[in-house]
Amino acid sequence: MSKKAIFAVVVALFLGIGGTVAYFYLHSVYVANTAPVVPAATQQPAGAVPAGAVPPAGNTTIPAATQTQVPAAGGVQNQPSAAGTLTDDQLVLGQISYGASIDAVRQRHGEPHEIDRDDGMTKYEYKNVFDLYVINGIVQRIKVDDLNGLATAKGIRVGSSVDDVIAAYGQPNSVLGDHMIYNSVNNPAVGLNFEIELNHVEKIECGMLH
Repeated sequence: MSKKAIFAVVVALFLGIGGTVAYFYLHSVYVANTAPVVPAATQQPAGAVPAGAVPPAGNTTIPAATQTQVPAAGGVQNQPSAAGTLTDDQLVLGQISYGASIDAVRQRHGEPHEIDRDDGMTKYEYKNVFDLYVINGIVQRIKVDDLNGLATAKGIRVGSSVDDVIAAYGQPNSVLGDHMIYNSVNNPAVGLNFEIELNHVEKIECGMLH
């Protein structure tokens, strides 16, 4: 083979190898610049609940919202025989404060079994747990009438005796039939209403009285 032929073969091989290298280099650059960007996973903060999941019931009381509670229309029907004795932190039943946000309740307990209208308010019924009476998204009354262990801030629950109630709260501000009523210091339209049957608590209402 002549020197010219050998030189031609070497040049062809060089161009072939170089062309192949150049092709793969240009292809990798194209892929790197056109591949879709995969977004980084958003880190959930500690204790966060995934969207759509219902958080478990907590051990803390759902506090009253900053929004002012809606006053009872027309005031209370009963006139207390003594000044109210309950402070705001005692207006709690089932770890829900009078004036709590219904959104906060739903975040903890999930959706109610039924929503209805009752006593001029929206009633959220959590069967065998409690009923919540709401105006403008704020809980105005909490009612418990099941033996489920849900208690007031001082531990009175359905099934407690009258003596237990008096030991916890003293003599009621008023008694109407089988109802022992304790009024708030700040608002006589608000308080605790214990319905008594056979010397034991049959039903408890906390918040707006009626």
